[in-house]
Amino acid sequence: MKKGMQQFSRSAIIPIKFMAVMGLFLAFAVLMQLEFMPTFVQSTGAMIKSMMDAMMNNLSIIFCVAIASSMAKKNKLEAGVLAVIVFLMFLAANNAWLSSQHMLAKEGAVGLYGTGQNLVLGFQVVDMNVFLGMLLGILTAFIHNKFGEKKFIDVFSIYGGPRLAFIVMIPVTLALAISLCYVWPVINKGINSTSNFILGAGAIGVFLYGFGNRFLIPTGLHHLLWMPFCFTAIGGTATIAGKVYTGAVNIFYAEMANVGSITSLDPSIRFAFFGFSKIFACIPIALAIIHMANKNRQDEIKGMVLPGAFVGTVAGITEPLDFAYLFAAPQLWFLHSVLAGLSEALLWQFGIRTFVKDGVIDTTVSNAVFSPSLTKVHWFIIFGLVMSAVWYFSFVFLIKKLDLKTPGREDIPDLAVAGVGAADVNTMQPTVAMSSNNGSKFDTLVEGLGGRENIETLNNCFTRLRIDVLDQEKINQEKIKLFPGQKGVIIDKNNVQVVMGMGVQTIREEMAEELGME
Repeated sequence: MKKGMQQFSRSAIIPIKFMAVMGLFLAFAVLMQLEFMPTFVQSTGAMIKSMMDAMMNNLSIIFCVAIASSMAKKNKLEAGVLAVIVFLMFLAANNAWLSSQHMLAKEGAVGLYGTGQNLVLGFQVVDMNVFLGMLLGILTAFIHNKFGEKKFIDVFSIYGGPRLAFIVMIPVTLALAISLCYVWPVINKGINSTSNFILGAGAIGVFLYGFGNRFLIPTGLHHLLWMPFCFTAIGGTATIAGKVYTGAVNIFYAEMANVGSITSLDPSIRFAFFGFSKIFACIPIALAIIHMANKNRQDEIKGMVLPGAFVGTVAGITEPLDFAYLFAAPQLWFLHSVLAGLSEALLWQFGIRTFVKDGVIDTTVSNAVFSPSLTKVHWFIIFGLVMSAVWYFSFVFLIKKLDLKTPGREDIPDLAVAGVGAADVNTMQPTVAMSSNNGSKFDTLVEGLGGRENIETLNNCFTRLRIDVLDQEKINQEKIKLFPGQKGVIIDKNNVQVVMGMGVQTIREEMAEELGME
């Protein structure tokens, strides 16, 4: 189950990466439409806004295609096409059943809001929002993987492979479209109850949410916590300019697009505070690690942690820094998670409403379109600087008190015996990794994974290579750690995660090409 959840989370990340770009351009579009801008600039801004709205209003089908094609083991293009077909078939079948059973809701003063139904690509269907795309994407991938490679004799060969998966999906989609007319309203009530409970928990709920988002990062399951709050009704529902939006991020982007009519930011923004620790904790943590390193190794440690701290602060990608100390000093990771949750709870209690999902770039652009009286961004900065000091001194105290072996404080007797100094470790890694039979830069990593024949799947998320192997006994963690650029290795039975940083997608593509994998 955990493997399946990790596979789903890394698949769902794909459209979210594109949404980060959408948010930036939406903010630019709003700024371009300010009154003092030339008419041509305002018109261009309006067109860009319409383009971004088109994506935001159709996230369901985007998630459906992304999840299906990513989770497909082979023939990913066919899986993506099948996902589009399945999505359209569901809409048609669901609408037809609602119509035939006289279950279509009538529009009220605010359209279909509150009726449990919505218009999706022109079809009036049960209102599942992004959940529909996720469900159909997972189901399509499952059927595609199970039937997509079945072959028939020549005369029937056209009906084999991905077409057989399509044939199977027709009755499955029909049954799902009918059953969800009755099942989803019940599920929706449960979602609303859960959402109301979390929203009603106030600062305690925000603390637990913030703590969990940070603490779960080593498992790769943190996406499963924040994604529902950011993109589904669990994070809240709001009507803006006559349209209904669900999820903290979707609601904020809708407010951004209609900034002229917004007098206060929706309470769901409390679930979009988790970038606070990215901006205000990375540099203090790096400085604390450097300060507590042995004097003769501080320059080396600066080169190790400062680049990761910079990337975390500016872009919101913290794994390169996280994995520098996470396994060596898990007590610090627990403290970091507590401080992250506490910070977000205090932001909420102090009435600060700054949208801070990622790093400095995203935060600056996203909040620039709103008046500081709405976001309280000035108090956000002051509070952030105070918490930066708390992070720094807390880390320094705990490292000293517990004598934690953070980078620069490790005992390295094996290296000393071998006659290799600590400063030589990084410089020797590329040489070791490149010494292989065919000269491929991935040889050391492949050998550490038990050889090409032991690698079942090869994927990546924001910062990690994620590899499933057939035989976990063949994994050699020490050899994997010799791969140049890796910043940490997590092994969970047959799943291996290698932390690489923001360039991981290029690494995965090059490695897949060399290994002959999709």
